[in-house]
This record gives sequence, C-alpha cells and structure tokens, in this order.
Amino acid sequence: MNGRIWILAFSTFAVGTESYVFSGLLERLAADLSVSVAVAGQLTSSFAITYALSAPFMAAAFARVDRKKVLVSALFLLGFLNMAASFAPNFEALMGVRIACGVVATLVTPIASAAAASLAPPEKRGLALAVVLGGVTVAFMIGIPMGSVVGDAFGWRHCFSFAGLLAFTACVAISLFLPNAPSADRGGVGALSVIASPRILVNLAYTAIAFCALFTMATFIGPVVTQATGLSGGGIGAMQAFVGFGSILGVAAGGWLAGRAPGNRVIGAIFIWIVCTLSLYTLWMSGLLGLTGLTAQIVLAATIFTGAAGMFALTPIVQARLITAAPEARNVAMAMNGSMLFLGQGLGAAFGGLVVSTIGLTYVGLAGGLLAGIGVALAFFAAGSRSLRLQG
Repeated sequence: MNGRIWILAFSTFAVGTESYVFSGLLERLAADLSVSVAVAGQLTSSFAITYALSAPFMAAAFARVDRKKVLVSALFLLGFLNMAASFAPNFEALMGVRIACGVVATLVTPIASAAAASLAPPEKRGLALAVVLGGVTVAFMIGIPMGSVVGDAFGWRHCFSFAGLLAFTACVAISLFLPNAPSADRGGVGALSVIASPRILVNLAYTAIAFCALFTMATFIGPVVTQATGLSGGGIGAMQAFVGFGSILGVAAGGWLAGRAPGNRVIGAIFIWIVCTLSLYTLWMSGLLGLTGLTAQIVLAATIFTGAAGMFALTPIVQARLITAAPEARNVAMAMNGSMLFLGQGLGAAFGGLVVSTIGLTYVGLAGGLLAGIGVALAFFAAGSRSLRLQG
C-alpha cells in the first residue's frame, strides 16, 4: 500500500475526531455555557445538517482545484476553527463555529478518498478507499475518546484544542508528503449533473438507507444495551467498543470485495445480513431468546460486532462503485455520498425517536431492520435492471 494513503487516512482521522470530539463532555459544556444538554446536543445535528446540505456544492465549486491544495487549506481552516471553538465566549458563538466546521469538513473526506483512488492502481483502489475510510473508524475508537480524556483533565474547551492540533498535524503531513494532485473532474454547476445518473442515484440510496437503518437503533444503543443485558455506565461503553472493532473488520472486508467489482446481488446479501442483525435486537429486548447473565452479554457483543462489520463493509464498496460510475466527477460523487451518510444518520435518529415514543424501545431494532429491507429490495431490483447494473 502506498504510504501516502496512510497520510490521507490520518486526515480523515482528524476530521472524524473533530466532528464529535465534544460528545463525551456535553454535560460539562452545557453547564458552563448555561444551556440544557438537549440544546447543547444541537452542536452535533447542526454540523451533520450543514455537511449534508453543503457537501455537493462545495465539491462542485472546488472540483478543478489541485486536491493537495484543497486538503491543506481545509485542514488548516479546521485547525483554526477548532482552536477558535476553545475560546468561544457563549453557546451561540460555538454553534457558529460548528456550522463553519460542517462546511469546511466537506472538503476533506471526499477529496482524500478521490486522491487515494488516483494514487492506487485499479486492483488496489478498493483497499485504498477502505484505508482512508478507516481513518474515520479509528477516530471513533481512539480520537474521540482521547478528546474526552483531554477535556476531562484540562476542561472541555481543550477537547477542541486537541482536535485543532490533529487537523494542523494532518495539514503539515499532507503539505510535506503528498504530491501535487491535479484534478481532471468537471467543475461548477455542470458537475452536479452527475447526480442525475441512475447508477449514481442507486448507490447513494444504498448509503442513505443503510445509515438510516443503523441509526434508528444506534441512537439508542445505551438504553438498548441496558434493557437487553442490565449493563450500564462502563458496561455500555465496553459494548460500544465492539462497534469499532466490527467496523474495522467490515471496512477491510469491504475494501477486499470492492477490488473485485461486486455486483448489486452482493450488496443485497449485505443488506440481508444487516436486516438479520438489527432485527435480532428486538428478540433480545423482548426476552424471547431467554439468555441471561454473562452468556447474554457475550452473545450481544457478538451481535454488535458482526452487525457493525456488515454495515461498514458496504461503504468502501459503494465508494468504489461511485468512482467507477463518475470518473469525471469523483469529488462530487464522493461528497454526495457523505451527504447521504449524514442525512441517513439524522433521519434514522428521528425515526428511532418516533418508534420509541409510539410503540416503545423494544422495537427500534426491528424498525431499523425493516428499513434495511428496503435496501434488500432495491439491490435485487437493480441487479435485474440493465440501466442500474454497474458491475454484474
């Protein structure tokens, strides 16, 4: 693997960390800025919504600019903005900074993925994309928890300083070691026309459906684990770690599959796996499986691990298919995929909240499984449609 791919992965690690670095310190942040925890939580949703809405337009605007220049500039701005966040005098100022971060972050992950694809030979492209995506996964396992440790030791403001330092480090590394990467993509409004392609739309739909299904349940993972096993506090954190472990396996498997140009039927099979693992949570919480104690905890951990592996195996496959389907608009296609990811998270959280408030927490897994079933239907429909079939 080209060593520069790992530098690109560090840039996505920095962005993944800064996206949610404050999440473990939300109560302290809220108390210090005199807002409720619910209001403070809007720092997350404002970032996600801003990213989802602005990503394709930012990608189109900078499509013709050298990718190295865009990455260096965007990472420098993210470093500066996170340092500014650590000095925010009130919640309104902090919200403004997070919205600005949501705009700038759209220029890192999609362009890092496009740059990785251009650095790797075709047979290694899926693996390169998986490594870059792995930077985000590792951020959830290491970067965000480290930010919480720094904030706990020195005050919540310093979690943003930590995120800013990571962004500046990535900026320097890209500047020193990544070669100039001229873009052959089309720019301007015309580049957005790629979204109208049925082959692009079906792959974007896969991402939106998958993350909507996942976050219907994942938003409530704490109470789900408590109801299923009785664990709380650190026990919930330990269970959450299996999401990270599973995602690493999934990204690696997805990268391997992506290099073999999988067709829609493979994607359909992954969605079937997601349906099964998400629906299993409802069996857990209803008591129908009849498992208790340590056995219940071990089997639940295995369910979380394998479910995350299936979910994250899908992402590098979809990315590789988008790059193949849009060779002249890779930045826009990858940015739009990021939009669908964040949109799916937001819609899934909202749908999960609706399920909890109407029929109860027990059924959030089943609801997510039903959404994933839409992905199964779409994949097998696409497999039989000549206009939607991308590979086999």
